[in-house]
Amino acid sequence: MKKGLFTLAVLVMAFGNVGFAQHKANLKSNVTQNVLKHYGVRDETTVVPQTAAWHTVDGEKYRTTYTYDEYDYYLINEFTEMDEGDGWNDFYVINYEYDFAGNVLEIQAEEYLYGDVWVPDARASFSYEGGELSEVIYQEWENGNWVNDTKEVYNYNGNVTTVLYWDWNGNNWSSDELWTYTRNGNTLEVLIQYMQGGAWQNDEKETYTLDFDEHVTEILYELWQNNAWVNFEKVIYNYNDDGCFDSKLLQGWMVNSSVWEDDIICRFSYVDGNAVHGEAVKVEGGIVCDEELEMAYGYNAATKTFYGTEVDMTYVDLTGVNENAQANFKVYPVPAENEIQIQAKGFQKAEIYSVTGQMMMESLSETVNVSQLASGVYLLKVYDQSGRTEAQRIVVK
Repeated sequence: MKKGLFTLAVLVMAFGNVGFAQHKANLKSNVTQNVLKHYGVRDETTVVPQTAAWHTVDGEKYRTTYTYDEYDYYLINEFTEMDEGDGWNDFYVINYEYDFAGNVLEIQAEEYLYGDVWVPDARASFSYEGGELSEVIYQEWENGNWVNDTKEVYNYNGNVTTVLYWDWNGNNWSSDELWTYTRNGNTLEVLIQYMQGGAWQNDEKETYTLDFDEHVTEILYELWQNNAWVNFEKVIYNYNDDGCFDSKLLQGWMVNSSVWEDDIICRFSYVDGNAVHGEAVKVEGGIVCDEELEMAYGYNAATKTFYGTEVDMTYVDLTGVNENAQANFKVYPVPAENEIQIQAKGFQKAEIYSVTGQMMMESLSETVNVSQLASGVYLLKVYDQSGRTEAQRIVVK
């Protein structure tokens, strides 16, 4: 069974609890989204989630609060509570750690045990080469130790990306699945194979169709049966005039009649390009049901996925917000495109450094032209007339 689409289902079966499955699924890296981002399909956004509240058909209620670092730019904590009818109780927490360039280094999850005890649950460690994600190792907490679970290894070669999955057998890593991503025009094909008899065998295939704006409009899922690809499921995204998908239709392939049959429809409401409400219902009868609700924000620049029948989200826009709450100077806009403005008492000069520590430019003016800098994260150092310095991150796009 493939690790992306069905990770959530596997965890639900394993733990018997949608809540734990939800957060363990969040801990897993979303391989397809990583690859889409590599091809430029996903962009960054300064609009970020602030709170989320969702519930399931069974009545389980959850709410998550998102916390960002002192620069107000990177997510560092997701704190989730659960209500089973006796009020809100601590449930799950996910912590994020980054390098200076803003790459995620580690994600660690902890679960709450009654008696005011938090215990480690799972973690993911990320490695990079040449600015690209190269490896993710997942571990679980067992008997007071971190134990290897699975590993993803990325390889990029032009329009083809491969992700090799490895399983830990207790002593060694063994190759398990191979995902091959091929971009061809407005489609992205994902071939999923498993190892058997020393050779890769076809298992499943996903085909993503993209529109002119690089929005995913359709996902076709096929299975390899009797030496041929056969239809299985299809997801159709419908977009509004603002470029946000306001509905997602899930269809199943009827083998006997050879037609697609509507199954579930997810509807979304937006405010200023940010999904604030989502719900899932069965097409036949309009009965509410649990489904993956993809809440898009920043005009479809990013998404958060929740498993349930309804979800509500609030957001905060970080544009122009002073990144370092402790700094005695302000810099705007954030992110910057052509120039930045610095407001500092007794300003003397400013220096901008790369993530490797190389000084890229020096300015004696509070208006600094950054148009010649490549897109990325930099360190801005500001000197006052007494020689004191303060620093904070800036982002150039």
